[in-house]
Amino acid sequence: MSKRKKLVLLLPVIALAGAAAAWLAVGRTPQAKAENPGQAAKAPLVEVEAARVGDMTQTLELTGEVVATNAVVIAATKEGPITYCPWREGDEVRAGEKLVEIDREVHRAEVEASRAALMLAEAKLADLKAGARPEEIEKAEANLAKWRATVEESRKSYQRQAELIKQEFTSQQSFDQARERMKVTEAELAAAEEALRMLRAGPTTTELAVQEAAVKEASAKLALADAHLAECVIAAPFDGRIAHVHVRPGDLAVPRSPLIEMYAPASLVVRFSVPEVYAAAVRTGLRLEATLDALPGRTFPAQVVRVYPQLDPVMRTRTAEAKFTPPVDLMPHQFARLTLELGLARQAVLIPTEAVIETAQGETIAFVVEAGKAVRRKVTLGIEGKRSVQVSQGIAPGEHVVVRGNEGLTDGAPVRIAGAGEGAEKPGRQGTAAARPMAAEDER
Repeated sequence: MSKRKKLVLLLPVIALAGAAAAWLAVGRTPQAKAENPGQAAKAPLVEVEAARVGDMTQTLELTGEVVATNAVVIAATKEGPITYCPWREGDEVRAGEKLVEIDREVHRAEVEASRAALMLAEAKLADLKAGARPEEIEKAEANLAKWRATVEESRKSYQRQAELIKQEFTSQQSFDQARERMKVTEAELAAAEEALRMLRAGPTTTELAVQEAAVKEASAKLALADAHLAECVIAAPFDGRIAHVHVRPGDLAVPRSPLIEMYAPASLVVRFSVPEVYAAAVRTGLRLEATLDALPGRTFPAQVVRVYPQLDPVMRTRTAEAKFTPPVDLMPHQFARLTLELGLARQAVLIPTEAVIETAQGETIAFVVEAGKAVRRKVTLGIEGKRSVQVSQGIAPGEHVVVRGNEGLTDGAPVRIAGAGEGAEKPGRQGTAAARPMAAEDER
């Protein structure tokens, strides 16, 4: 049989089958409705909890790192072989204790030379301040007497030559020599008188000032030499712990090369970053709880001790630091998980978080059950916890809020309370028998 003939024979059969199915559907619908009267009008089943009054703590989950706020990398400022460095990682050192020494003989020689120059300058200044010795004055007086006698003799000789030159009994040359000798002896006499006067008067103000300046110059050179030598001996700047040692005795120190890294254990803090939306709420004194991966199963109380004054321009976060109370033996770079307490609301109205609905229009609502009907309430939320949320407006304590089955509810729709019998009274403002009890512990 051809395909066209087969199709012609099947068409009546298909039509009869469709008509029979339609008749059965039409005939059964009234019967089904008669067997289940009121099924379409049955109220939806919901679960409710009573709004309660309690304290609510606003918390923020963060992560942080243990860092030392007082940590240094000690570097060399001089070049030379290292002669002293006995430290290893983990050693404790005291402030001022010698850490590293670099051998520099040239600086020690400079110190000795500068010290000798200072001693010489100080001795000269002391000699000036002491004045002339008695024997020096006696010597000057004797020299003055000698020149006075010499001047007297030269003047007499000059007078004799002057008389003779008038009588032409001597030459002009002899007369000139006598006059010249008299002038020389008079100059020597004046010098001897001035020397004696100066010895008796002592040093002048200018001489003292010049020598005092020489002493200061020598002292400054000695201080400079001492400073160069002191750079060869590096001491601990504070009480701390050695974190890393880069050199050993015999190594060559190079300027600006790291030698030792150390930190102060007392300066260890937990540093963490707070998102910008909470940045204004962070302040010193806030409490937090911390857990460390290195110490599992333990929770440590802490307190915010420092808040940075500005946001990180890249991450848009605000940095803060906290210390454990009481102190805990920490290590730098430990990872910490933090729960920061941002605020506390006392005697607040609390409802479960499941009761809150965000509408497509951006409103925050919740449904309460009154006289067996769901009543739509616009609510204003405060602090939000893991299981509860604070309601500052919209819900009164004791009212029953829908926590299950509230997704498709409309305002004024009849509802049934899960767990209530068919004849049980549906809760209104005073009904609490069918409400599921709400946890009473504080939310974090």
